Amino acid sequence: MKTLCVVIVVLSFTSVCQPASLACQKLLKPAETIPVLAGRWHGIAFSSELCVLPKLLGTVFWPSIALDVTAKDTANVYDVNLKMNTHGFCANQSETYFARNNHIFDVDSNNLPVGDPHVMLQTGCPDCIVLKRNDILTIELYSRRSTVTADQMREFETQTECLGWKKPEVLKSDHDYDTCKIIEDDTDTNNAELKAIVNERMEKAKEEIVKCVGEFIILILVKLFEAIIPG
Repeated sequence: MKTLCVVIVVLSFTSVCQPASLACQKLLKPAETIPVLAGRWHGIAFSSELCVLPKLLGTVFWPSIALDVTAKDTANVYDVNLKMNTHGFCANQSETYFARNNHIFDVDSNNLPVGDPHVMLQTGCPDCIVLKRNDILTIELYSRRSTVTADQMREFETQTECLGWKKPEVLKSDHDYDTCKIIEDDTDTNNAELKAIVNERMEKAKEEIVKCVGEFIILILVKLFEAIIPG
């Protein structure tokens, strides 16, 4: 394991081998106080263990995201309507979740919790949620407001550093979901127009994205060695 740590340091994954500070232990604990979930939440920023996803969303798509949460008649079950605006094009997606204490679960056809939970983490922001997802390796900051203070953003940045993840990408704060062009399916003519915009931005960010893909391959190899070589 010491050899692996040396390799990781050389590859700039130093945080993997550093012990967590007391501050990190506090910031990465599950939240003790859970806000009322129903209502609108604005996506503020997010980070990931892999830089590919933040780079794509932050550089190529740069969306604004809002979650409209509605409590269902069944206790602890919520409908979540995700709204996204990227470059003036909007899309919606609805999902149902089961929330219990600081855990949020996907649900089966009977609205019963299934799988490993997504976890709400500690935050000093009184009207924010910090969500660590278990499916796509992201940590996400949501707020009732469309922006947060500099101190609140720094706290979120510290949480990502404690995880050893990438610097957060800040999402767009202009939440216009009424006057945008709606993307309904793959055959929509608006979809071709959006693809042209995305392809142009992909080309401009190509070098950074290729670098991220390289880091992803290295990370996979490191994890593979850790699984094969005993500690």
